[in-house]
Amino acid sequence: MSERPLGVTILGVLWIIGGLLAIIGGIIGGAILSIVGLGGIGAAIGITLFVIGIIDLLLGIGCFKAWPWVWIVGVIISAVSILIGIASLFTTGASALLGILISAIILYYLFQPQVKAYFGA
Repeated sequence: MSERPLGVTILGVLWIIGGLLAIIGGIIGGAILSIVGLGGIGAAIGITLFVIGIIDLLLGIGCFKAWPWVWIVGVIISAVSILIGIASLFTTGASALLGILISAIILYYLFQPQVKAYFGA
């Protein structure tokens, strides 16, 4: 296994932070929506955010452990995020460009030789 690139460390930290925020948001947001009378919707949103948070946490940990599947899932998530961003251009306008740009940079980075080598891809 090669040495972990700095960018992979940064991605890992960001995925862990994002995962923790999604878990907290899922728990608190779901509870708040349930309290204001949107129980089913609140539960659905809460569970969705919680699951996304768990996936993000696993991706973040996987960046530090060099789990090979992290590279594959990272590529898939980045590609899907770009597609969602393009679709969002029609609803939210130019504000979706930032998300597209960030996802494109991550996708490009994941295909760098040292990153692929680190994950064994």
